[in-house]
Amino acid sequence: MKNNAIISHYITAFCNSLQRNGEDPTPLLARCNIGLNYADNNQRIPADSFAKLMQRTMFKLNDEYFGLVDKALPIGSFYYGSHLMLSTPSLKRSLELGMGYYQLLSDAYSIKLTIKDKTACIQAKLKKPELDPDHLLAEYILIGWHRLASWLIGKNIILKQSQFDYPAPAHETEYQFMFPGIRKFNKSCLSLEFSSHYLGMPIVQNSDSLELFLKHSFENLLLTPANDDSFNTKVRLLIEDCENSIFPTFEVIAKQLHMTTKTLRFKLKNEGLSYQQIKDVLRKDKAIYYLTKQNYSIAEIANKTGFSEPSGFVRAFKNWTGLTPLAYREKNNQV
Repeated sequence: MKNNAIISHYITAFCNSLQRNGEDPTPLLARCNIGLNYADNNQRIPADSFAKLMQRTMFKLNDEYFGLVDKALPIGSFYYGSHLMLSTPSLKRSLELGMGYYQLLSDAYSIKLTIKDKTACIQAKLKKPELDPDHLLAEYILIGWHRLASWLIGKNIILKQSQFDYPAPAHETEYQFMFPGIRKFNKSCLSLEFSSHYLGMPIVQNSDSLELFLKHSFENLLLTPANDDSFNTKVRLLIEDCENSIFPTFEVIAKQLHMTTKTLRFKLKNEGLSYQQIKDVLRKDKAIYYLTKQNYSIAEIANKTGFSEPSGFVRAFKNWTGLTPLAYREKNNQV
């Protein structure tokens, strides 16, 4: 969700849910200042208008899961659950309480927290994924737990890896903003991996700050955390605008960040990434962007993503997504 604006896919997804639940989305769109031509020319919608649509859909369907499950989650569930999560000394206990609370309220999805080799993992699985054909609820669950956990400790939790139990969607380029870092699809469940050291951090929020958070909860969930001071983000910002993805050497990057290569390599390793992985993520995201533009040939996209030969680009792209560039473009066109 780039520059505080939302792609039309998400508006369509909410309209689809309203229609499946017997509601006409047109009046809601009007009240949110979203025109009926919102899908024309792939235009983006202001985040505040989209947040209003989320809220109005929730109240219209009387369901905090937006009509994407077989049994509605009562309005007020998030309010009481987040207050409950404030009452603990550490993030680990807060997440455990919150997850237990939601499991008692609804069986719409299972969720658990695991720890292995200094890596924490939030794993979730929808009970009926067929009720979430646009993956709206799946994304909302992962974003919601990540953003709330980060807010509770007052520090953005750096994701090592995000996994999804469905194929890469046509709007995957948006995932670079929602789920920075390594992303894998067609896995057995939804999951977020991050360093387990965050779990020991204290809860720094209180009832007063929670009330402020809740007043703008949808905006808080949609916008990328502002306090992302991770080293993989610093590296990404230095290289993401490099022409034709011709990236500087690791030595140059370390010098720009005023540290030795050994120190930077150690910092990135602690965040679960390497320089090569960061470059690959940027190349993949750029390739997907250009594949959605019909006026670029595969050879041109290969050149723009730093490959000297189209064959090398094709092999790399298939390794990243499981599809050849042409197959990905055809799939996107069908969607």
